[in-house]
Formats: sequence, structure tokens, C-alpha cells
Amino acid sequence: MTLSDAIVSDGSLVFVSTNDFAEVVTYKPFNYPGAVVRVNRIINVVVIRQAVSVFAEDGDTIVDGFEVHVANSVTLGIETDEIDTGGDRLSFPARDGDAASDHSILRVVTQDTGMMVLECR
Repeated sequence: MTLSDAIVSDGSLVFVSTNDFAEVVTYKPFNYPGAVVRVNRIINVVVIRQAVSVFAEDGDTIVDGFEVHVANSVTLGIETDEIDTGGDRLSFPARDGDAASDHSILRVVTQDTGMMVLECR
């Protein structure tokens, strides 16, 4: 196992363990007409709820945002190269105990070999 493999493994098995702070969500990639179909998949992430506050276009409304920590892996999380910001979504509860709802992936905040931080709304 290379160091890169170990970093990816640690990111997916240690940092997003459901035994600690992670939760199970659904990654829903956007499918463009005529493109190769990408399927939804279940992944583990850590959701920091309402960590980001964004002013909406009207200038008066504060929209709650979410910071999502996910393994940078096509099999155990989401790989950086596959993300379509603005099109792809993650389905998770906006608050603990609520039903899951879809949240758009707006941007990749940070990334390295093992993990990514995504901004969702």
C-alpha cells in the first residue's frame, strides 16, 4: 500500500466513521441528457449544519448552508474530478431528526488526497 492509498483509506475509514460523527447520506450526481448515466450512491460524510450563512440575491434573507466533509474517493465517497458543482446533490436532513432533503453542492472548499470539504445549500 502506498502512502497515497493509506491517506485515502484513513479518510474514508477513520474520519467519516459512523461510529463517531459521520452519517449516511445519498450522493445524487446530475445526469446530462445523452451523457453516461451516473447512479446515486450511499456514502458516509460529516455534516456541519449551518456553518455557512449566505445572503440571498434579495439581500435580506440569510440562507443556511452546510459544510460537508467527505472522503476523496470514487468508491468510498466522492472523487474531486466527478463533482458537478451546482448540479450534483447530497440528500441529508437539514436538522437532526428531520427527514432527508436534497442540498446542492455549490463548491469544493478544500481538498487533498484523502478528504474534501464541500459547501452545500
